[in-house]
Amino acid sequence: MSLDFVSILVAARWGSVGLMVIVLLMMTYMLCLRAVLLMRERRYAKLSARWTPILLEGGARNPKPLPTVPPGERFLLLILWNTLREGNEQDAEICHWMGRVAAVTKIDCLARRLLRRRGVRKKLLGLVTLGQLRDRPEWPRLCQIAQSGHPLLSLAATQAIARIDPAAATETVVSLVVRHLNWPAAKVAGILEDIGPERVSEPLARALLRAPESHRPGLIPFLAVCNYSTALPTVRQILHEPHVDEVIASCLHVIGKFGDRQDLPLLYRYLTHPRWHVRAVAAGCVGKMGRRADQEKLAPLLADREWWVRYRAAQAIVGLSPRDDQRLRDIQSALSDRYARDILTQAIAEGARPGQSGTDLSPTGRMRIGAGR
Repeated sequence: MSLDFVSILVAARWGSVGLMVIVLLMMTYMLCLRAVLLMRERRYAKLSARWTPILLEGGARNPKPLPTVPPGERFLLLILWNTLREGNEQDAEICHWMGRVAAVTKIDCLARRLLRRRGVRKKLLGLVTLGQLRDRPEWPRLCQIAQSGHPLLSLAATQAIARIDPAAATETVVSLVVRHLNWPAAKVAGILEDIGPERVSEPLARALLRAPESHRPGLIPFLAVCNYSTALPTVRQILHEPHVDEVIASCLHVIGKFGDRQDLPLLYRYLTHPRWHVRAVAAGCVGKMGRRADQEKLAPLLADREWWVRYRAAQAIVGLSPRDDQRLRDIQSALSDRYARDILTQAIAEGARPGQSGTDLSPTGRMRIGAGR
C-alpha cells in the first residue's frame, strides 16, 4: 500500500469525523434554540395570564397596586401591552388606563430606549409603542426616523407621528406617502384614515396633481379616503387630459366608490376605450351607479372580444335589474352573439352584483382565464 493512498485514507477518516462533529454541533445549536424559544413562550404565557386582566379591567374593577415588574420581564410586558392596546383602540377607558400602567411600570421608558437600539425588530416595537402612547416628547426623533430610507422603520414612524399629532403630521405624512410608493397600500390608507379626511384631503389632492405621471396610479386610490368634495373634482380634472390606462382606471375606481351620478356621462365615454382594462372598470362603475336604462349602453360590451369586459358588463346588467327576471330574459333574447348570451347566462346564474366578485382585474391578475373568443 503506497504512502499516498494511506494519506488519502487518513484524510478521509478525519474529514468524516469533522463532518460528524459539525452535524452534532448544529443539532445541539438547534436544540438549544428550541429550548430557549419554549422557555420564552412559557414565560410570556405566564406573564400574559397575570397581566391581561390587570390591563383590561384593573382600572375599573381592581384598584390594587400594580405588581412589580422585574427588569427581565419588561420587554415581554411591552409586547403584551401593544397587543392588547391595538385590540382595544376604540375603548377610551382601557386606553387611558393602559397609558397609566405604562408610566408606572416604566415600559414607556423602555420604548424610548429601544429607538436607540440597532435591531430593527426592537426599534419597530419602540415606534409602535410611542405612537400608541401619543408620546409628544419623542416627536423630533420619530420625524427623523420617518424621513429615513428604511421602508419598515419609516412606515412605523410615520404611523406613530400620525397618531401623536394628526394635524401637525399631515403635510409630512402626505409627502412621505408620495415618496414611498413601495409602502403597503392598505397600511397607508389606514394612516390617512387615522389623520382624517378633513385634514388629509386638500394636501393629498395637491400632491397628487403635482406628482409625475408614473406616480399617479399608486396615489389616486388614496383619494377614496378623502372627502368626496375634494376627491371627485380632482379625478375629474385629471381625466380632462389624456393619460395612460392605469391612471384612467384608478380614477374610475374612485368615481365608482363615491357613486355620484353626475359622473355617469364621463363613464359612458370610457365604455368604448381602446384598452380592455378601462372598459371593464367603466362597466363595473356604471353597474354600481347607473339606472336601469343604462343596460342598453352595457349590452354591446357583452360581445366584447375580452372575457373580463363581457363578464363585468354582464354583472352590471344583472345588478341593474336584480329581481326582474323577465327584463333579463328580454335582454338575453335580443342578443345574437353566442358569447354574449353565454356570459349573461353565467351572471344570472351567479346572481352577480357589480363590484362584488372577487375577480382580479389587474394586469397581473388572472386575466388570461377565459380571455378571448
